[in-house]
Amino acid sequence: MRSLDSHNKYPDCLWMQLEAIPVSSAATATQHLDLYVSLNFNEHWQPLLGGMVKFGLQSGTLKLNLANTEIPLGACQLAGDFKLLPIEKKPENQRGEGASDREETDETDYTFCHASLMGDDTEPAWKFEVKRGNPLLKGLLKSAKIGELTAPNFRIEAVFKVAKEDIYVTDAEGLWPHDITPNQHSILERILTLYLATNQLQPALSFAILCDDSSALKRRDVEIVPQTEEALLQEMVDRIISAETADFAELAKIANLNPAEDFAGANLRGTTLNAVDFSSANLDRANFRGADLSDADFSEANLQNAKFSGADLSGAFLGNADLKGADLYKASLALANLSGANLENANLVEVNLTNTNLGGAKVESARFGNNSGLSEEMKVNLQQRGAIFQEL
Repeated sequence: MRSLDSHNKYPDCLWMQLEAIPVSSAATATQHLDLYVSLNFNEHWQPLLGGMVKFGLQSGTLKLNLANTEIPLGACQLAGDFKLLPIEKKPENQRGEGASDREETDETDYTFCHASLMGDDTEPAWKFEVKRGNPLLKGLLKSAKIGELTAPNFRIEAVFKVAKEDIYVTDAEGLWPHDITPNQHSILERILTLYLATNQLQPALSFAILCDDSSALKRRDVEIVPQTEEALLQEMVDRIISAETADFAELAKIANLNPAEDFAGANLRGTTLNAVDFSSANLDRANFRGADLSDADFSEANLQNAKFSGADLSGAFLGNADLKGADLYKASLALANLSGANLENANLVEVNLTNTNLGGAKVESARFGNNSGLSEEMKVNLQQRGAIFQEL
C-alpha cells in the first residue's frame, strides 16, 4: 500500500512517498504492517523576479500524525547517521517548475545524513540534517522502515516541513549583477531564502496520506499560500544592489534582517564581518568559509556545526560560544578569546592558536593537529581535557 494521496510541491528538491507492507506472523496468527518512507533530495531551479534561483535543503523535519494507531518511539528504526543513495532522476512529467537539462546530476552525487527522532508515539518526527563536509542534502533514502502498525482503520498523515534555516541557496541567474560585493551577495541570498521560506515552501514542502480504507479517505487540499508581491521583493533587491555601503550591519538593516535571528544556516562565505556584533546570535550551521571575522563578537552565540575553514577570527571574542561540531580547519584564532566555549567534536586542525585563550573551553573529542602558536604545555593540557591530536 502506497501513499493514497500525496503532493510534492517541488519534487526536484524533495520527493516523498509512504508505503505500508503487510507482514504475517505464523507464531501469533496475526498480521501487522511495516511502515516505510522514501525521500529523494536534490536542488531545484525556481523562476523568480525575471530570473532563476537554485536552492536545496541542508535540513528538514518529517512529522507523522497518526489516527487509530501509534508507533512506539522505542521501536522506531530510523535514527543516526547514514549515507543517502545516488540521486534518482525524476521523469520529465514529475519534475518541478523551472527544471531543465542543466540539472542532470552525476549518479554518484550523494551525501551523508543524520536523523534525530523526536515527538511521541502518536506524533513521531524525524529531523534530517546534512553531515559536516557537505553544503546540502543530496541523494535518496529508499524505503527506510520507520515503524510497525497493528491497529485497523488507521490513518497516517506525513508532512515534510522546512524553516528558513533549513534552506540553502546555491545559485542565481539574472537577479543581480556580477560585480556586487560578497557582503551584498550574502544579504541578497538571505533575502531570497526568507522569501522562499515564507511564501513558497509553507505550510509544507511535501505531504502524504495513507489509510487502510481508501473509500474513507478524506483528501487533503493542497494549500495555496498567498504570495507576497514580487514587486516588494524586487524593491528590496534593488535597494541592496544600489546601496552605497558594503558594511554588513548597514546592509542587514536596509534589508530588515536581524543579525541575531535571521542568519542560522546562512551562506556568508568570503564576507567582511570584522568587528560585527553577533553576540547571542543563532548562527547554527552558518557558512563563514574564508570570511574576515577579526575582532567580531560571537559571545554566547550558537555556532554549532558552523563552517569557518580559512576564516580570519583573530582577536574575535567567542566567550561561552557553542562551537560544537564546528569546522575551523586552517582558520586563524590568534589572539581570540574562547574562554568557556564549547568545542566538543570541532575540527581545529591546522588552526593558528597563537595567544588564543582556551581557558575553561570544553574540548572533548575536538580534533587538533599541526597548530601554529600552540605550546607543548598547552597541547598536553588539551589532551588531558579530552582533545584529540592527529598526526599529519
